[in-house]
Amino acid sequence: MIVPLVGNYNAHLLSVNTMEEHSFIIDWLHQNDPQHKTWYTGGVDTGMNSWKWTGDDTLISNLDQAFLPGQELEVERKIIAYNYSTYANRWGFLKVFGSEELPFVCEIHKEMLHLIIINERGLDYGMMVRDKRKIPRAPKITQEPITTIFDTSGRTESNDASIRCVADGYPHPRYEWFKEEYENNLLKLVPMDPMQDTRLSITDGELTIHKPDQIQDRGKYHCRASNQFGTVVSQSVQLGFGFINQFNIKRTKEQGKENWGKAIYCDPPQHFPSVHYYWARDYFPNLVDEDKRTFVSQDGNLYFSSLENIDRGYYSCNVQTVGFASTTGRTGPFFQLEVLSHPSSQQLQFPNNFPKAYPDAPIAGQDVRLECVAFGYPVPSYNWTRKGFYNELPKNALTTSYNRVLILPRVSIEDMGDYVCTASNGKNSVTKAVTLSIQAKPVFTIPLEDMHMDRGAILSWLCEAFGIPDVTYEWLKNGELLTFNAIPVEDRERIIVRNNVLTIHQLNALRDPGVYQCRATNQLGSTYSTGQLRVLTLRPSFLKYPLEPETYAVEGGNATIACRPEGAPTPRFFWRKDGQAIISDQRRRILPNGYLIIHPVNYGDAGMYACLAENTEGRDQSQGKLLVLRSPQFIQLPQKENFVYKNGTMSLQCEATSDQGLDLAYAWYLNGIKIEPKTYPHYSLGWHPGIIHLHNMTMAESGIYECLAKTPVSSVRSYATVEVHSPPGPVGGVQVLEIDNKDVMLAWSDGAPNGRAIENYMIEGRTQWHPEWMLIADRVLAAPSTHNRKQARINGHLLSPWCKYEFRISARNWFGLGEPSESSPIYNTDTDRPLKFPSNVGGGGGKVGDLTITWDTLLPQDQNAPGVWYKVFFKESDSNRDYRFEELRHRGNIGLHVVRVGIKNFYSIYIVKVQAFNDRGAGPISPEVEIFSAEDLPLAVPVQIAAWPHNSTALNVSWLPVDTSRESIRGKLIGFRLKYWLSSQSPLSSTYYLSRNTSNWALIVGLNPNTHYSVTVSCYNGAGAGAESEYFTELTFKSAPIKPPTSVMVQPISPTKIKVTWRYSAISSVEESLLGFKIRYWEADQDFSTYTDVIVDLGGSELEGEVSGLVPGVMYKLRVLGYSQGGDGRMSSPSWLFQIGGSAPGQVYAYSGVDRVVGASIWIVLSLILLVVNL
Repeated sequence: MIVPLVGNYNAHLLSVNTMEEHSFIIDWLHQNDPQHKTWYTGGVDTGMNSWKWTGDDTLISNLDQAFLPGQELEVERKIIAYNYSTYANRWGFLKVFGSEELPFVCEIHKEMLHLIIINERGLDYGMMVRDKRKIPRAPKITQEPITTIFDTSGRTESNDASIRCVADGYPHPRYEWFKEEYENNLLKLVPMDPMQDTRLSITDGELTIHKPDQIQDRGKYHCRASNQFGTVVSQSVQLGFGFINQFNIKRTKEQGKENWGKAIYCDPPQHFPSVHYYWARDYFPNLVDEDKRTFVSQDGNLYFSSLENIDRGYYSCNVQTVGFASTTGRTGPFFQLEVLSHPSSQQLQFPNNFPKAYPDAPIAGQDVRLECVAFGYPVPSYNWTRKGFYNELPKNALTTSYNRVLILPRVSIEDMGDYVCTASNGKNSVTKAVTLSIQAKPVFTIPLEDMHMDRGAILSWLCEAFGIPDVTYEWLKNGELLTFNAIPVEDRERIIVRNNVLTIHQLNALRDPGVYQCRATNQLGSTYSTGQLRVLTLRPSFLKYPLEPETYAVEGGNATIACRPEGAPTPRFFWRKDGQAIISDQRRRILPNGYLIIHPVNYGDAGMYACLAENTEGRDQSQGKLLVLRSPQFIQLPQKENFVYKNGTMSLQCEATSDQGLDLAYAWYLNGIKIEPKTYPHYSLGWHPGIIHLHNMTMAESGIYECLAKTPVSSVRSYATVEVHSPPGPVGGVQVLEIDNKDVMLAWSDGAPNGRAIENYMIEGRTQWHPEWMLIADRVLAAPSTHNRKQARINGHLLSPWCKYEFRISARNWFGLGEPSESSPIYNTDTDRPLKFPSNVGGGGGKVGDLTITWDTLLPQDQNAPGVWYKVFFKESDSNRDYRFEELRHRGNIGLHVVRVGIKNFYSIYIVKVQAFNDRGAGPISPEVEIFSAEDLPLAVPVQIAAWPHNSTALNVSWLPVDTSRESIRGKLIGFRLKYWLSSQSPLSSTYYLSRNTSNWALIVGLNPNTHYSVTVSCYNGAGAGAESEYFTELTFKSAPIKPPTSVMVQPISPTKIKVTWRYSAISSVEESLLGFKIRYWEADQDFSTYTDVIVDLGGSELEGEVSGLVPGVMYKLRVLGYSQGGDGRMSSPSWLFQIGGSAPGQVYAYSGVDRVVGASIWIVLSLILLVVNL
């Protein structure tokens, strides 16, 4: 039944040959079929598990992904249709019986478009109007009014409420506004007349109400636009009044338990419309920031997943208007939140009917917010999925607020379903779904179009709208309902209204023209579709569209001569060639729309053609010439089949001839897409325009190449195939058939083999714990599956339990490994007991009597199931008894436990091991490790303390070695604590120095010169310091030399030696006696810490010294200082910068400062002497 019907339109049922064509069709269906109908295509089952397209007689291949899932057993259904699956949440192929009455999708080749019978009439049909804006036409609403909320709190800024309606028409329409009121359940339209109410004004379709009154003016309004051709009605909109009342003045305090969840209710004031909620803490505007524990819901409440002590404070709920132009808000009273300590933490659970959706009854086109909050400790993390075949979220979905919130922008009917929130915290996991049901305001899928009909004809006007709940239909003419009673008695048999179809018989030019509207209504509102009806009587005229003066055709091709007169009723057509009448036959056909088709064309068809149009109002004709030319001919064709390796180079060549005087151009196409060599680097043109070079070829350059040789009147084509051999293309449709805790069975569809058969596969996977792809199995052999797919089972415990896995597959052939596939949907492996023992078992420390045991908790990817806990085993190292153990079942995934072993067992060796458990059972036990119990304070006390000055700011302190046995130190000796203070002050002002070594002496630095200090010493270990020794008092030396040497001079002595002289003043009474001087020098490009000192004793009266062993050509720095028992004194300044040696022996370049020269090169007699000696 379908095929003959499609054939009447010179088309055939749809064929889909590539996934790109499939994507194009489903995009069109998504945009144009919100009702999700089932659509026939040309796909049929030929038997032997083979399908083909009847339209182009090709087999269906590489389209396995297009079939909807769950049809493997549907062997009786032999026809392919497009259908939307709510289970898979997508459009795809559905097998049907073919006996159902369903809509269908057809297609026609672009070269056959001239065969489609088109008879379009526009608003200017029968009129010559130069300015399209002045075409006479009835009004149509171009801007519908929208619901308006007047802010009652903003009257001081603006005290007007406005609603706007805009219509297009010519002459320009006039506007009226009506308020809809009901009396005795009957609709009453009250005109908004500015002459009767001075508060009203209507300007260009905008109704303005000055000083609107909530009681008088609240309600529904609509506008009407009229001109001489009819009246159109807008949709009804609401005028509302927005307000927010005040919060209650006082509010009692709230209490919550530590590590338990808490919901704090906003208790907002009455308001209209909806509001946004904000929470402040301690003061306004210190707004509460959301984090993993804290969340402000769309319901206005403040949620804590797990309370902590830092949450104590004073809180206030605040509301802000939303939905209309206002900044009105209210601040609630502050109230106290107390956090009470609690011995246990809350188990994971969902509060307050979470997860839930806002709005709870969304309308298509709105943004939907799905919220998920869980109470429990540790603080949970969240994940969203959608129930269905793939568990995939809509493509435009996005998460926010630490994955608690799932946003679905501009929801559509396809987004309906069950959305699942999973909250997990490492100890437990809870899952719950929220069902999203979407309503839809009426939307026209078949809107009304303007109709320009012949007088006496039959009009069948169809409108169709989609909505949830279902829609009902009403018809209006010039703004008035077209009910049976409203139709004049004499027209009731002629005008018939049946739901969404309006039929008018014997159209009357005086009674029927006007503006018609189809109104679709459901519980969410009404939507209008508008069309103008004109009833025409016109004498045929070619004035607007005469025949083309010259039409070109090619011998052997097609010729279409368009005949497009305007006329009503539709004229009859007659054709003449060179004055002779043309009779339709197989080669020359006159179509119902007047077009003349000639096929094939020969030279005898050239001549003058005339089209005569005739109806009851008269006749007219137009004529034009047909010129017949020769088609271009190929003289060289490209090789039909071509093979090249990936990254290779090749050339294709074609050449054609044409009639003299006709330009001949060439173009190359790949798989129907024109090649632009300037845009694509893989192509370049040769010396002849019919030659194309292919460079560095990839798989994208494989396919059918088409050479097009074209003249202004005709074209010819030649084809060649190019195969690029390479590793296989990516496989598609990777899907898990079976999966348990360690093994998986996968199915997929092979990609292009690219010249060699596929030999084996590499399978990779990734989890939520390892985002990078990991090798699971290589060189896997596959077995056949259904629908030309492949499958393989991966055994050997290669997967991890309790993980979310994605898989991808790469195929391998003789040329190598191909590109990986797209990742599969996410699948969960089953749970299992722990397979790893806790690592890094250790411990020690704590208070005396404790055995502290630590270990690294199992990573999430190693837990393998919820409910992780641990069991610790311990015993004394010298004991032959069985292990004692403690089960930490109720402490969850912790990594520390303290065992009380008694004070007498201080610093004792224990053998410890740890075992992990989960809800599935016990894991392996860790290897034994030795751990010391906690230390006690040392009993040993250092004796025979002695001290002597080291310099003016340091003391050396010593004592006899202490007993380091366990009983004496009661742990491990870390070092000694030295306590020192000014002897003239109380020991309460003491300073402590910790010497972290076990030597029996220490150096105390940072002291004052010539000062008595008292010092005590005590042992310390990991538990702390023991008892202090008796104190010892000692005096530090006086100060080191305070003044630096001056007038430092440097003189050369030999190529490696210099002489240094200086001056110095007498010391003061606060300094120790001077012992001598130090000449301190170092290489200029080295750190100061590399210096060398030359000691000059204070034995003689000369203040000088020599420095030897210098390296010629090296730059040095030098300073001089005095020293005493008090230490090193201040150094001379600035540093001397000098270099010995140069172009002549003994040459010295000396600078008293690093940045300025104070002396030039000094040549001395010694230099000459040395020169002579060297000679």
